[in-house]
Amino acid sequence: MVTAAALFLGGRGSISTDAIAQSANSTEYPASGKTTGVFNDGKAALWDLSIWDHFNYFGPVERQRGYAPEQPINFSHVIHVQQNKMECQYCHWSVAKAGYAAVPEVQTCMGCHAALVAGKSEQGKKDIEKLKEYYKNGQPIPWVKVHVMPDYLKFNHKRHVKAGVSCQECHGQIPEMAKVERVSTMKMGWCIDCHRQRGASIDCLVCHGHK
Repeated sequence: MVTAAALFLGGRGSISTDAIAQSANSTEYPASGKTTGVFNDGKAALWDLSIWDHFNYFGPVERQRGYAPEQPINFSHVIHVQQNKMECQYCHWSVAKAGYAAVPEVQTCMGCHAALVAGKSEQGKKDIEKLKEYYKNGQPIPWVKVHVMPDYLKFNHKRHVKAGVSCQECHGQIPEMAKVERVSTMKMGWCIDCHRQRGASIDCLVCHGHK
């Protein structure tokens, strides 16, 4: 079975699958840093420095590196991926099937938390109780989107996955994030550079055509 870590790690600048396999049999996770494997270090150009994002000089806060909004439930990928070895596509089931990456439904979470997993820490128990309240009331969890893109952009998640773009090239090492954050601004120049290097089209309509 391929672990969630293995799905996130692979391709340019990442840890080998052999290292992942070894880690699955040990209590240690091969930590490499949240930005390891991110395409072009998340930069649209050489002068695209993180300092600009830190001081919010350009663009909305939601599209800057380091953006990590507070969430209604303190979900930790460290616990679910590193410790419990959950596969990415168990929760994000549509990554290779649709134009979007699904955020797991409450029912998916309750598959484990309805009876089997009650939480170990006090905070964990509180968050699981919140989850059960959402489920009981028939409400979706109001997650705050981290990877916010402009409305005029057309992005197809499935096509990128099938083209061999690994998760961490855009999202970083999610398994090392107790709180998901944005590791790249995903600016136009950054995307175009990736398309050029891979031989993909850079025609305007590819990204800005009709949705």
